[in-house]
Amino acid sequence: MAIKFVFQTLEDKGNPDYVENSGPFPCHRKNAWLGDGYYFWDSFIENAHWWGCEGARYANGYFICKANYDFEESSCFNLIDNPEHFQLFNNTKKIMQEKGLYVTNQTTVSRIIEHIKNTLKIFKYEAIRVYGINSKSFNSPYSNRTIFDQKHNAKYLDSLPAIQIFFYSKTSLNLRNYTLIYPPEYTDDYLV
Repeated sequence: MAIKFVFQTLEDKGNPDYVENSGPFPCHRKNAWLGDGYYFWDSFIENAHWWGCEGARYANGYFICKANYDFEESSCFNLIDNPEHFQLFNNTKKIMQEKGLYVTNQTTVSRIIEHIKNTLKIFKYEAIRVYGINSKSFNSPYSNRTIFDQKHNAKYLDSLPAIQIFFYSKTSLNLRNYTLIYPPEYTDDYLV
C-alpha cells in the first residue's frame, strides 16, 4: 500500500474555516466525467491551480485543499497503469459495441463504467483513477510538455499529466487529513 497526496480545487466563497472543517466536497456538475462524487487531482498541485484558473475559471478565486489516501489496486479502478483494469474496460466496451449500446464519440467513459457496475456486477472499487489527456492546452502555463523530436512535435511527454482520482465517498481509500493549503493567507502558517 502506498500513501498518496491529492488536491481538491473549490470556488472561493469566503468561507475557509467551513471548507477545511467540512470537506471534502462532492462534485454535482452536470458534465462531471465520472458522475457525482469527490474529484481530486492526483500528485500534482499544478493541476489544481490549472482547474481554478483555466478549467472551471472561478471568477472569485479558488481554494486548494490537500488530503492523502491509501492507494490499493484492489480498491481503485486504475485506468492509468493497470493492464487488467484497462482490459476489463476494453472488453466491456466491445460487449457494448456488439449489443449496439456503444456509439462512437457519444458513449462516455462514465457510461462504460456504469455498465460494468450495473450489468456485469463485478465492480467492487471505491475510487477510479483516470488521465484526462489533452485537458490542458499546450500553451497553458500549467502544462509541461516536452516534444520527443522536432518532426513530430505533436508527440510529447506530459510530465504534469492531468490525473484525477474520483472517490465514491469521502472516506474511500481512507481519504483523510483534508487541509486548506491555498491561498496561503487562509493557512495556519501564514505570516502577516
